[in-house]
Amino acid sequence: MSFFDVLKSMLPHEKVYPVELSNETFFPSLKNSPVPVIVDFYVEKSQPCSMVYSTLTKFATDFKGRARVGAFNLAQDTDGKIIVPCKIKAVPTIGIFIKDEPVELLEGVSGYLKIQEAFEKAEEKINSKKSAKK
Repeated sequence: MSFFDVLKSMLPHEKVYPVELSNETFFPSLKNSPVPVIVDFYVEKSQPCSMVYSTLTKFATDFKGRARVGAFNLAQDTDGKIIVPCKIKAVPTIGIFIKDEPVELLEGVSGYLKIQEAFEKAEEKINSKKSAKK
């Protein structure tokens, strides 16, 4: 890494926010993503959920290009078309998906390092599948 690359990395990054997903966009967004998708399953007016949201905003900014980060308000899913297949049992829950398959579910308030560790495991799964195909 050059001196200028180090300096660039020290500059403030443009903040990236989780994309709000709906019932209609949820599965297509997961399926069409070339990178793992991290989804924040939340309910409004929940202090733990807002804590997770701010952590995921930092994660989305730091991992821009390596991950897509979305948020899904569970109140939208009145018929269980998202909650049931994704096996959401608690809020907040962070789901890490490869295509539309859940790879990891983190229930409760999860810190940055725990999310990063789970994400890197998902990346390893993708990389091992790619090398197995060669």
